[in-house]
Amino acid sequence: MNRTAVLYAGACSALIAACSQDRAGAPQPPVYDVDVAPILQAHCASCHGDVNPAGGWSATSFLGAIACVSPSNAAATLPSDARAPILAALDTSPHGGLLSAVDRTTLTSWVEGGTPAFQAAVHDPSIIDPRASGFHGTTLRAIRWSSMLDPSDPNACGRCHDGAPVRPPGVTMAAPGAPSCTSCHDQPGGVLACSTCHGDGATDYPPRDPCFFPGDVAGAHAVHVEPSPIRAAGLPCSTCHPVPGNPVIGGLHGDGIVEVTFDPTLVPGQPSYDRSTGACAVYCHEQGGAKPMVTWTEAASPVGCGDCHGSPPAGHYLGPCTGCHAEANATGTALSGGPLHLNGKVDLGNGSGLCGACHGTGDSPWPVTAAHPAHQTPTLTVALACTNCHVVPAEILDPVHLDGTVHVVFSGLATARGSMPAWDGTQCTNVACHGANLADPAAVPAWEDTSGAQAKCGACHRIPPSQHTASASCNQSDCHGGEVTLESNGAPLISQSGKTLHIDGIIEPVL
Repeated sequence: MNRTAVLYAGACSALIAACSQDRAGAPQPPVYDVDVAPILQAHCASCHGDVNPAGGWSATSFLGAIACVSPSNAAATLPSDARAPILAALDTSPHGGLLSAVDRTTLTSWVEGGTPAFQAAVHDPSIIDPRASGFHGTTLRAIRWSSMLDPSDPNACGRCHDGAPVRPPGVTMAAPGAPSCTSCHDQPGGVLACSTCHGDGATDYPPRDPCFFPGDVAGAHAVHVEPSPIRAAGLPCSTCHPVPGNPVIGGLHGDGIVEVTFDPTLVPGQPSYDRSTGACAVYCHEQGGAKPMVTWTEAASPVGCGDCHGSPPAGHYLGPCTGCHAEANATGTALSGGPLHLNGKVDLGNGSGLCGACHGTGDSPWPVTAAHPAHQTPTLTVALACTNCHVVPAEILDPVHLDGTVHVVFSGLATARGSMPAWDGTQCTNVACHGANLADPAAVPAWEDTSGAQAKCGACHRIPPSQHTASASCNQSDCHGGEVTLESNGAPLISQSGKTLHIDGIIEPVL
């Protein structure tokens, strides 16, 4: 130990002695660490332990002992008289006769004396009581954290305690008996963890423990930060607040004012926040819905799909939401919870921006319904183009696209040989691909038929066709050669190399 530490330790000892001498003449109430903790440990901890304590009240620590009880959510030690739940419970089952007269008197005197944590010495015991005006969080905030951050401050926390952000030069160890700051502030980041000031140990956002900080307003922090069906990953604090600098408690952060500065990548446009009403005017909510101005404290009123934007929005076609939006249910009343909602843009399908985002798979625009796969990877020809049956839009908002109707408009191969194909909503007729304007009657394929019958030779023209020689040796070199092969049963089959010639709109009798 260096000389400074020795002197400071001696000063602390002298101060402790002085405090004891000053108070020697007046009777002092019992204190938790010496008088009350042993009583609670011996008689209460078996039921009110650390894991699932009865009534939500724990008897194993000072903060647990003065915390609130369920279901009343009243502080266990308030008011400071016999009405305090910790004392009133002694007259109810199963607590009757639990304490001896001496122990009950000690516990009563402790409650009536203000529940001090320890005997006053260097610090008043109220320094660790969150409800007290002398609570260290309250006093540090009043002096803008100087004792935490300034090593030259005469009351620098690091002068006595390990775990403080800074330590004065020359001080290399804690004062005797001085607890480390991290013995309570045990979250990653220690005393500078977000949860120290804003949250409740496990959370980094307000409100703090309502038992100790009943004045904290919960607001809508949880519904913004926590994952939910509205947004799977939750929103970072930087969406609405400036990112703290270095030191963490400095500049705008820790100045006693809640700064609201919106991140333009997540909240585009001209967002604003009205401090007097707590209302946000932001892109996220102001999309033509029923509640464009949501009040921050309106956390008890859930926001539905129709509150931020219409469900469907104005001017939108009346179709099921699932037709274009991967994360909505068909009626537009609920979300599945994914990365696309509230990301600053309107995404269709999986958000890739490609045709496959809505009616295909991956980068492919081909749906997997009905006979689409048979046209995408046919056995009798090469893959067909979407334009044979549909008008492919150049832009998402082109006419007849996104209007809720599947438009069938034939062109290209479907109209070869002067064919005039038609679609009645169930089946196609007079389609060149299926034999229209050949000598034999054209096939009338049902769109929902996935049996594979249309993938065999003979489905669209006879074998051999009526205007053909009687020979069925289709694979002979002087006929169709390598374009046609024969299956083991003698049935013709289009070869891999022959697919480019078959169903190409032209009759090639000889290679």
